[in-house]
Amino acid sequence: MSAAQKNLDRLQWLFICTLLLFVVFTATFALYVFTEWRLDQANERRYQSYLLADELRQSSDDLTRMVRSYVATGNPKYRQYFFEIIAIRDGTAPRPLHYNQIYWDLVYPRNDRPKPAGEKASLISLMQAAHFSSQEFARLADAKRQSDRLIRIELAAMDMVARSDALPPGQAGLLRAQALLKVNDENYMQHKARIMRPIDEFYQLIEQRTLFEVQQAAMQARLVRFVFLLVTAGLCLLLLRMRTYSRDVLGGSLRQLYRYIVHIGDAQQQPAPAAEDDTILAWLTRTDTRLRHLAQQQNLVRQQLASQAHTDALTGLANRRALIASLQAWVQQPPSQPWALAYLDLDGFKPVNDDFGHAAGDALLQRIARQLQQWPAAQCAARMGGDEFVLLLVGEHDYTWAMQQLAAQLGKVQQLEGYAVQVSVSIGLACFTPGAAPGVDEVLRQADKAMYQAKAAGKRTVCVYRPAASG
Repeated sequence: MSAAQKNLDRLQWLFICTLLLFVVFTATFALYVFTEWRLDQANERRYQSYLLADELRQSSDDLTRMVRSYVATGNPKYRQYFFEIIAIRDGTAPRPLHYNQIYWDLVYPRNDRPKPAGEKASLISLMQAAHFSSQEFARLADAKRQSDRLIRIELAAMDMVARSDALPPGQAGLLRAQALLKVNDENYMQHKARIMRPIDEFYQLIEQRTLFEVQQAAMQARLVRFVFLLVTAGLCLLLLRMRTYSRDVLGGSLRQLYRYIVHIGDAQQQPAPAAEDDTILAWLTRTDTRLRHLAQQQNLVRQQLASQAHTDALTGLANRRALIASLQAWVQQPPSQPWALAYLDLDGFKPVNDDFGHAAGDALLQRIARQLQQWPAAQCAARMGGDEFVLLLVGEHDYTWAMQQLAAQLGKVQQLEGYAVQVSVSIGLACFTPGAAPGVDEVLRQADKAMYQAKAAGKRTVCVYRPAASG
């Protein structure tokens, strides 16, 4: 097994382990959030428990202040506040929002209520909804009963003050003095103590229970927090290991791999190959090299096909298609010089093939093609097929004399494979003045017609196309 395969297997296992650890990480995080929520709930319950006990104690103190103020001053507003406090506590009047904060001290100056009213809820029902233990609820209920008994004493004192308004001044003063003594004597204070004692016991019970709940929730939160941090550290370690193995498998960073893939096949912007021989980046490098080699071969094949499409396979001259394309380009922009098209046909070529074989005939055609390519006045030399050739001639020349010279040179004896071979050539010329641009078909027709005229004239000659001779 190769090193890259081993690294890949390790990377797969690391990925599975990382995925599993991520699931554990998610579950641990959810558990951590839950334990923190439980801790907050425990603190909130503890806080609300103290608020209910404080409200019972504070409402009892507020009632005491209101009754004493009423007895001392006779101001009916204090009597009104007294009954309002009782109505709020019993749930017959709406409870002010945030009632635990300062309230009655701000009501008197303009009889305003500094806090908006909420829903109606008795204090005893709020205590029942707080899920106190039976012992805790019993303490608060006992404090509530003792507060209700004290209220009867306070109501009696206020009734005495109310009756004093109908008595003579002396009797009224005496009755008010008795009422004031009623809310300040030893009996009143004992009743007051009976309220505060169960509230103090409730504080002790609730302190023990809620403190234990908070400590338990805090311990669980710390434990889960430790596990969460441990899992996080393990996850980070696995991610670092995955990064190391991934670089070993890839042969570089993802950025390097991306850049290489983007520029693959681009010779101008090719990044450096991978240092390792058995990595993805190295594989890509080798693949890129093979692709470049294939592309070069494709270009060569394409060039060969293009060359074959426009070149005669035997002689290397332009073929009929290439000649027609050249003539089309030529006649589209008529030259400013005289020009001509020479159509050549070998005389007696068939006996060469019959007597000496096709190999000798092919060698003869190749030798004639080389001579045509080297002819100075030829702009283009092409083989039309068989033993027929075409020359495009340009410039100030005596084309007839030039073709006679060419015919004489081609008619010399040729030595082929130890045999003396001699052929002649018939040449037809189609000559054109500067700027003349007949169609390609017309040019070829005229040259071909002139060549047949040369054949008819006894071969071994050059004929120039003339319109009179075309009938």
